[in-house]
Amino acid sequence: MKLINYTRCGLGGLVMAMAAVASFPGYAKDTAENYPDRPIRMIMAQSPGGAPDILARILSDQVGKKLGTSIVIEYKPSAGGVVAQNLIVNSPADGYTLLFATPSMLAVAPYLHKSLPFDPFKDFQPVTIIGQSANILVTSSKVKANSIPELIAYAKANPGTLRYASSGIGTPSHLAGELLAAKTGAQMLHVPYKGAGQALNDLVGGTIDFMITSPAAAKSYLRSGHLKAMATTGQVPDPLLPDLPLMSTTVPGYEITQWWSIVVKAGTREAIVNKIHSAIVESLKDPKIVQQFKEQGVLARSMSVAEFTSFIDSERKRYQELLKLAKVNVEN
Repeated sequence: MKLINYTRCGLGGLVMAMAAVASFPGYAKDTAENYPDRPIRMIMAQSPGGAPDILARILSDQVGKKLGTSIVIEYKPSAGGVVAQNLIVNSPADGYTLLFATPSMLAVAPYLHKSLPFDPFKDFQPVTIIGQSANILVTSSKVKANSIPELIAYAKANPGTLRYASSGIGTPSHLAGELLAAKTGAQMLHVPYKGAGQALNDLVGGTIDFMITSPAAAKSYLRSGHLKAMATTGQVPDPLLPDLPLMSTTVPGYEITQWWSIVVKAGTREAIVNKIHSAIVESLKDPKIVQQFKEQGVLARSMSVAEFTSFIDSERKRYQELLKLAKVNVEN
């Protein structure tokens, strides 16, 4: 191959030289092999203190060690995660910006908003799920009801006065409350927050009556006795919460689960995606990480990139039907 000397050609020549180097066989491979050579950002769409924050902090340290760099968590709370998602889309597709994604971002947002500043179906590259759990319904200790039937009876006897919190409009905790209202015919007041941490603080204070959230977020409040757990929302009893009854026992067909995942910007090199995926999967096999997740009420799990892509598609269909059932208004 003939090499061209651009050293006397100024800025234009430098650009041409860089383009020439980038076209050499093996250049893209070398770039991927050198990844990462600087810190990685992990973008969170929630405020500190909620389940995503707890799990991200557990996982990021181990994944960073396996990749040989540090992972810095950045908080960009917004309703439904739109701000965080848009940040990913406007970052380079180089694997240095990860999104800690939830169902509200990947499965709900496409159907909750009439327009978004990005294409939710094309702008994200799935990496893997990292954990999953059934949610639990928790109430303030000031609420006199001690079971789901009692809570529903109170809501029906006092229309519009029972207040339930969510992590934001369109989040699973929001849809969980709307689904409960739709299936029972009870009128309840929705109070959205910018994350589970803030919502739970108000729940403890008694300004909110109940919330359907992850065991990870509510764990410390339950242990201290500030909150009461009444039911779990999976299809089968949760092995990590064996004493809690199923919500579906009282409300047939009721099911809401939560999961957490990592995605990057679409267009990220496959070799880089695979490096990130391998580091996460290996971290999730660590007994220490598995135990730490378990202590938060979350089952650590992973999927191949193809499996996770298919899983997101199935979750989108499920949440699209749920939004229709709960009659949640589409946002602008």
